[in-house]
Amino acid sequence: MINSTVTYNKIEQPSNGRLNFKQLYSMAFTGQSELVHAKFVELQKEQREYYNDKEILSQVIWGSLQRINQLKAIYNYSAINSETAFLKEVLAQFVNYSHNKKSYPRELFQAIIYVSEELVSQSKMEDAAKYLNNAVVIGISKFPNLRVDAVNKLSEIYNKKGNINESSKELFKFAECPYLLTDRNQIAEVFYRLSQNSLKLGDLKNYKSLLFLGIKYFYTNLDDRWKIYNQIRLTYRNSFSLFAKREVTLSNKLIFALHWIHFSIPNLSKIKLSIINRLINKFFLVTLYLINYTRRFESPVNYQNIYRNTYPKLLSNDTTNSLVNQSVVKRKKILITRAMGGIGDLLMMTPGIHALKKKYPSREIHLAIPERYFPLFYENEDVKLIDTESDFFTRFESTRWYNFTDCPAARGESRKAPKVKKGRIELFARALGVKGLRLKLMDEKPRYFVTDEEKEFANIFWEELELTGEKVIGIQLRADESYRNYPLMEQLVERISQKYKVLLFDAEKIDGFDFKNVIKIDSLSLRKAFALAHRCDVIVAPDSSFVHFAAAFDKPTVAICGPIDGKVRTKSYPNCTYVDSRKSLGCLPCWRNENIPCKLTGMRNSACLEGIAVDYIIKELEIKLKEIDYD
Repeated sequence: MINSTVTYNKIEQPSNGRLNFKQLYSMAFTGQSELVHAKFVELQKEQREYYNDKEILSQVIWGSLQRINQLKAIYNYSAINSETAFLKEVLAQFVNYSHNKKSYPRELFQAIIYVSEELVSQSKMEDAAKYLNNAVVIGISKFPNLRVDAVNKLSEIYNKKGNINESSKELFKFAECPYLLTDRNQIAEVFYRLSQNSLKLGDLKNYKSLLFLGIKYFYTNLDDRWKIYNQIRLTYRNSFSLFAKREVTLSNKLIFALHWIHFSIPNLSKIKLSIINRLINKFFLVTLYLINYTRRFESPVNYQNIYRNTYPKLLSNDTTNSLVNQSVVKRKKILITRAMGGIGDLLMMTPGIHALKKKYPSREIHLAIPERYFPLFYENEDVKLIDTESDFFTRFESTRWYNFTDCPAARGESRKAPKVKKGRIELFARALGVKGLRLKLMDEKPRYFVTDEEKEFANIFWEELELTGEKVIGIQLRADESYRNYPLMEQLVERISQKYKVLLFDAEKIDGFDFKNVIKIDSLSLRKAFALAHRCDVIVAPDSSFVHFAAAFDKPTVAICGPIDGKVRTKSYPNCTYVDSRKSLGCLPCWRNENIPCKLTGMRNSACLEGIAVDYIIKELEIKLKEIDYD
């Protein structure tokens, strides 16, 4: 028998007149951190567990940090110590709650980083390092941008404590594996800090080598480039002295000369010729890009020798041996790296990868992603998978390297927003070099394969729950980022379930939604959940993974869209209808993200999603159902 439901044993709600859970949750979700904190402080310790929720606990922590800053302004150290103790209690509650759920959300790791920053400001280095190390253990790598923040802070802590080797160890992984960085501009700071650590250890040779590596890598922040270039210039006293040094390799001299010429050009904006500066900057960055992604200007062994000589304890013999062997590997592979999800983006990458494989049929395409996303590519013969978190590999093994951790689609959208015209499938394909006629002829459907065993699993499920012959609607409850969630989802599910069977999907345990005809799918693997979704008649989902999964099979879909333009997002999906509130709100689409508040509400909740009527979605659902032939 297939178990598709979950029961809950909830802690009793306090009966003392205080806010109920939904009221406090609403305050938390709308970002009222000071008010949420004030209400939470009033609770007895035994009552606080009732309010276990990532939104509530994260806002309590943020409100507590704001309170500490207020107390610092009036030098109330006794109150600061008391508030800090409260802050640590709430963080411990958040960690325990996440541990019990076996789910560690982004909000938890953000809270750990914020609390660690505060503890460092109070000179409580050991406590801060303990929290950050625990974040690494419980899975902050799931969020690469937060992982970078945590590692940088750990490095700073060890540096302040005088433990230079430990400080370098934290940074070393990013220098060795730049594909772990979500922003290519972060690599400059990594190399700069490593070089400063070498300087503190008195290792001048590797201090210089790390600085040169810092200007060789491709990144676009010219201020960071100037910082490292200027450090090199000061180290050699002046540029001419550097060119005369035999210790400086020819390639390093050429890279330095390129920077020297670029930074010697005056700012022409004063005479209204800033366009010349912009063209020069573009030429400069394009040249560096070509050096990084199309030339073999260094052996990987030479790069690794810098780290091996500087930090010998950081490298195992196995790693050293594997790198030596890599120097003779024939580079007939294409490498694509993405050290993060999401599921929707990975699915939208597949048409471009398939077109790339057709372009280079004799070459292996190695796709490096976290292992938890491997199931998406089961039976996909276009790629060979590498785990970014445990497998060792280097970009120098490949003839071409495409780093999608620094997401090209997101960069393309941010440059054009709000006038974005190209969908992510096209943006990913273009970033892989798929252009012209090959792009026009590309099949834009995401590639996902449901196995015979999975189809049989779905058939058994249908039989056991007596769904055969019923109209079954698959609904994805929420997106990974809350700003894309439909706030009236509970009302929508209730209305649909009055007429049809509903499979309600979520990656976490679903609380509530206990309506007739609703079957909760919250404890199955991703592939089994997708197998059930494959059997559904229509999919209803926010702008998230199920929209793209459904498109792989031309499954009738209603996509509920908000800040992101549904017309652009679903342009490659002919059987998908998007709904939004652009007829009533002129600010749509704004293309904001989780970190940018809604311009209308000033908070995370999106006014445009709140403006989509349940009746509007049901109307589009009915149209989709009428288009289906049930014979």
